[in-house]
Amino acid sequence: MSGVNEVLAHLQQAARVVQAIAPLPAEALDKQQGYALLRQGLAQRRAGGERLSGWKVAFAGRAAQARFGLDEPVYGALTQVMAVAPGSAVACGRLIQPKLEVELALVFGQTLAPGDYSDAQILAAIAEVAPAFEIADCRWQGWQFGLGAFLADNAAAGLYCVGARVPFDATRHACVAYRLEQGGVLLGSGDTQAREDSPLFNLCWLVRRLLADGHPVEAGQVVLSGALLAPLAIEPGAYRLHMLGTELALDFHAGIAPAPTSAAVMDD
Repeated sequence: MSGVNEVLAHLQQAARVVQAIAPLPAEALDKQQGYALLRQGLAQRRAGGERLSGWKVAFAGRAAQARFGLDEPVYGALTQVMAVAPGSAVACGRLIQPKLEVELALVFGQTLAPGDYSDAQILAAIAEVAPAFEIADCRWQGWQFGLGAFLADNAAAGLYCVGARVPFDATRHACVAYRLEQGGVLLGSGDTQAREDSPLFNLCWLVRRLLADGHPVEAGQVVLSGALLAPLAIEPGAYRLHMLGTELALDFHAGIAPAPTSAAVMDD
């Protein structure tokens, strides 16, 4: 790649042919350039008819931030074509090198105009909470990237699945337990209160960062508030997430299939 302007074209081609591309030198793109390419890519997707449906938080933990010299998380964008319905069968062949992440999804009930907000005001804008999967999918070979390249890749946002929603309560949902299983085998468990990067903390950070960067935060948008377990290489089979008194399941299988009809999401 001879320049920054070619990076996005190469990433888009990688998505079309479902094939990873060689990583860039770590210094090839800085944070500002990466976010600029993220915004450019999102604008092109929206011009092509995709609808912005929400946002994802990445690198929320201190260890990940230290690796990239950060003092805060980063974010990527979600569109409605990335959404898959609970219980869907997902063909691994439509993805490049996917990893499964357990997430807490928070859904805005109110639009937040540009301004300064307290944590309480931000949390008051949330209407619903739900269990969620993110199927992260990196277009750089071997998941090797510098910070700018990761952002240019839209923070490895691939697909996402939001389960049954329940009304949000800031006090009650400060501690949410979760358990992930495949074929009856426990893959991981925990609760959000025990985390250094709690979902509600990540949400408040994200709102302030988005507004500062000129992105509107609108009713109906979904936030995936950061991985609750280490990302997992996906094996064929059904994954079941137990959270918020419900089960969210996705069934992964080998092979190639057309992109499924996206799950219904509210208009932005």
